[in-house]
Amino acid sequence: MQVLLLGRDVDQENTRNAILKIISNEQAIQVLECSIDSPKSAYEISTTCNIPLTQVYRWVRKLHKMGLVRISGATNDAGKKYFMYKSKVREIKIVLSDTFSPKIEIS
Repeated sequence: MQVLLLGRDVDQENTRNAILKIISNEQAIQVLECSIDSPKSAYEISTTCNIPLTQVYRWVRKLHKMGLVRISGATNDAGKKYFMYKSKVREIKIVLSDTFSPKIEIS
């Protein structure tokens, strides 16, 4: 099986399996879809996608670890830190062939 992550071939099998597990989860895909166009806070993602806030934080952490989400932070006027999350993923393609070796491309 071949996995291309943002144009790079993923060689490690455990990383490939982790990516497959993540992209097969509906909530993870919702987080990616919700944050494609503009950065959003965890609360905005939670309310838009109707996902519990704790699950949003869980998926954002996993997606960031795999390089699928960009995290940016700032401090508001009251001095409180906040973070915004934006998907790096525009498209996920899975190609099945008769060689029984699927190709997954994330761009």
